[in-house]
Amino acid sequence: MVVKNFRQQSLLFDMEYLLASFLVMIGAVVQTAFGFGMAVVAAPLLIMIEPRLVPGPMVVAALVQCVLMMLQNRRELDIKGLSSAFIGRIPGSIAGVYLLTLFSTQMLSIAVGGIVLLAVALSLSKLTIRPTPKTMFWASMASGVCGSATSIGGPPMALLMQHEQATRIRANLAGYFIYGCCISLIALVMVGRFGAEELKMSLWLIPGSLLGFYLCRWIPLYRIESQMRPAILGICILCGLFAITRGILGS
Repeated sequence: MVVKNFRQQSLLFDMEYLLASFLVMIGAVVQTAFGFGMAVVAAPLLIMIEPRLVPGPMVVAALVQCVLMMLQNRRELDIKGLSSAFIGRIPGSIAGVYLLTLFSTQMLSIAVGGIVLLAVALSLSKLTIRPTPKTMFWASMASGVCGSATSIGGPPMALLMQHEQATRIRANLAGYFIYGCCISLIALVMVGRFGAEELKMSLWLIPGSLLGFYLCRWIPLYRIESQMRPAILGICILCGLFAITRGILGS
């Protein structure tokens, strides 16, 4: 009887591992193709499988994918252009954490979701904001606030870069997200939310991250470059709706 229960628990563990890795794989395909979107695809269901997979292990999986994506598009990476974004991320992250002490996560999720949808609506108008040192700083600061407060930090930077060439979007979002992931992991370690157990759980997700990236290499990305902007806007809409829904449901 004990052996039977052990086998059932082991099988359940294996199924959870496979499902979690599969979800990350799908997210990695989306992010490799369009520059971001891994978290919004995978995180909601990962929380249902095992809440401890988010945020720490999910951040590690995203970091692995972003390193590969940056290397693949390294010729378009503009570190100098991202410098102001790197600076803006720090006060944004601090502000996001501070907001968590003033407002509930649910209220912040609804607010961030509404702001993201408003930003998408403005993007669909004739208003065009191009990446400059000043706009990169403020978009990165907004990304830090949103990411720290609600774990949805991609839309501000993606919306700012939406009019750029596709490989440039992928390269620079990857470079920015690598920096952001490192900042997030340091913060999680400092507050005791990422240790040996979370590092072990990260190993569940890394295979999916690797497989998703390499699967996407079989997709002729040049054929979908004309769909880059619509995809970015679509993913941002999903991010906004997800944030609002999570806030309303209180989860």
